[in-house]
Amino acid sequence: TDADERVADAHVLPATQLNAADGASVFEYINFTRSPMAYITYPRTTLEFKPAPVMASFSSQGPNHLTPDILKPDITAPGLNILAAWTEKSGPTDLDSDYRHVKFNIISGTSMACPHVAGIASLLKVIHPEWSPAAIKSAIMTSATQIDNSNHFLRNGSLYVATPFNYGAGHVHPNGAADPGLVYNATDEDYFLFLCSLKYNLSALGILTQNNSTCPTYPPKVSDLNYPSITLSNLNGSETVSRTLTNVGQEGTYKVVVSPPPGVDVSISPSELSFSKGERKCFYVMFRVKATSHGQYVFGHFTWRDGKHSVRSPLSVNATSIYHPTSN
Repeated sequence: TDADERVADAHVLPATQLNAADGASVFEYINFTRSPMAYITYPRTTLEFKPAPVMASFSSQGPNHLTPDILKPDITAPGLNILAAWTEKSGPTDLDSDYRHVKFNIISGTSMACPHVAGIASLLKVIHPEWSPAAIKSAIMTSATQIDNSNHFLRNGSLYVATPFNYGAGHVHPNGAADPGLVYNATDEDYFLFLCSLKYNLSALGILTQNNSTCPTYPPKVSDLNYPSITLSNLNGSETVSRTLTNVGQEGTYKVVVSPPPGVDVSISPSELSFSKGERKCFYVMFRVKATSHGQYVFGHFTWRDGKHSVRSPLSVNATSIYHPTSN
């Protein structure tokens, strides 16, 4: 492969798949050895492989070109070399010329990661039947991890440190999602206003909503959708973004910890929120550019903590111009 990963693809002919580094070593051996030889050892299963998880090189990447102020991807889940039952109606390669029949197969891709998240979402709906789809998404995203089993930050397929444009909020953590503490909920009305901010016309809105709702004269900004992440694709000096948290746990007090993107000041007001059961509270995130990011995105995050829960949101910012305070 062209990355530092091993993909267990099915082959029609007997084959061995190597990662980029091992492949280079083999080529060097072949090219500089008079009579190169190789032998095959008995296969064995490797447990506790490190580092893991690692972002696959074929995984979809950000930024979001369709709606730049919404972070994509949202989340990552197991999707590389997934062993599962296989239909015997087609061969393991899924080629028309492959007539082999197997009961199990190893597949990689979004088609493997997606069922993991769908299954987790279904379990969360069973545990919390009152939660909306947005609340379930929030719980999955804000409880995700960005650390691998070697206690380092998640890496991409080339083993460089990954970013939210690789993994979104992080690698899914089902047990944490079951008890997130707080969620960023969103209603049908929130998404309608989001479509208004994208300047959908009345005809398109009518098709989507099946009613005659009209947009307000001044719809909210795209970045004000109550999403579990914040992305600013064109931070020109300064901007303030709002978010609303809903307490889905016990009453308590949360304090925020901010890790700002390089070159950007980030302040959150209020920095402490006390909740009763089911209570909703709004806060504001203020961004000020100290140094431009030269057309690249810079990343950070903020986390609300109560001593038990950590409600983490990634920040992705393209800082286009420096903030200059106006003088009175």
